[in-house]
Amino acid sequence: MPIGFHTSIAGGIDRSVTRAAETGCDAMQIFCHSPRMWKVKFPTDEVIARFRAQREEAGLWPVVVHTSYLINLSTPDDELYKRSRALFNFELELCERLGVDYMVTHPGSHQGRGIEFAGARIIEAFREAREKAGTDHVRILIENTAGGGTQTGRELTDLRGIIRSAPELEIGLCFDTCHGFAKGYSFTGSADSSGADSKKTSKEAETSSLPATIDRELGLEHLKLIHLNDSKGGAGSKIDRHEHIGKGLIGKESLRAFINHPKIIDIPLILETPENEEGTDKTNLKTVKSMLTAQTKTAETKSKQAEQSKQAGQSKKRIK
Repeated sequence: MPIGFHTSIAGGIDRSVTRAAETGCDAMQIFCHSPRMWKVKFPTDEVIARFRAQREEAGLWPVVVHTSYLINLSTPDDELYKRSRALFNFELELCERLGVDYMVTHPGSHQGRGIEFAGARIIEAFREAREKAGTDHVRILIENTAGGGTQTGRELTDLRGIIRSAPELEIGLCFDTCHGFAKGYSFTGSADSSGADSKKTSKEAETSSLPATIDRELGLEHLKLIHLNDSKGGAGSKIDRHEHIGKGLIGKESLRAFINHPKIIDIPLILETPENEEGTDKTNLKTVKSMLTAQTKTAETKSKQAEQSKQAGQSKKRIK
C-alpha cells in the first residue's frame, strides 16, 4: 500500500518530486498547473526530463495528477463544456509527457440534466482526450463526490454506469473517504446518530463494511486509488471539508479498519488533509503508517515492487 500526499508544485513541477521524497512518501499527487486558471502552457522539455528522472530515482509509485477545479465535463453549458474539454485534453497530454500513472478528475455538475446526460458528456470528453494524447499509459480515474447540489458521482452506482459504458477506456475509481462519508457511506455499517464513526472503539470498528459496499455498488476491480481524509462534516451531511487523520468524524479506528481490509491493502493512498500548519503533512503520513498492520505493510512492499517492474517495462516499450 504505497502512501503519499498532495504535493506543492511551487517553483516548478519538477520540484514536487523532491518534496514528496524528502517527506517520506512512496507516492504523490500534484496539480500540473494552477488549478484555478484556464490559460496554461506546457513546461519546457528540460523541466519534463528532470521530473521524469527525479521520479525514477525516487522510485515513487503511483504519481497522480489531479485535474483543474475549473473542469466540468457534466455541464449542459456548451461553452463551459468546450473549455473544459480543451483543458482536460491539455492535462492528459501533459500527464503522458510526464509519465504520470493516474489522472484523477471530478465528474462535475449536470445542473439538473441527470446522470445519463452527464455520463454521455464525460465519456465523449474522455474518448477525445485519449485520442488526442495518444496515451496508452495514463489511466483516467473518476472521483466520487460529497453529494451536494447537482454533483455527478454522488452515488457509486452512477459511476458504475459511466465506467462500464466504455470498457475500452479502462476508467477507474478514486474513492475519497471524506466525500464518501459526507454522502452517507458508513465505514462500519453503523454510524451513530450524531453522524460520526469517530466514537467507535477498535473492537467495534475492526471490520470495515465499506469495501463490500464499493464492491456491490461499483465493483472493487475498478478501485485504483484512495484519497484518505478524515471529515469535519458528519455522515450524510454533504459537507466537503477534509480533516486531519483521526481528528474528524470518521475517526482513526474506522479509517484503520478500512485501509487494513484484505480487499483494500493493495490500493495506494493519497492524503489531501489540510495544510494549516507547517509539518502537518509529515504528521498525517506518520499517523497513517502507524495504523498499518504487518500484513498490510507486506502487501505494500510487494505491490510497489510489482508496479515498478511493470512501469519499467512500459517505459522501455515507449522508448522503442
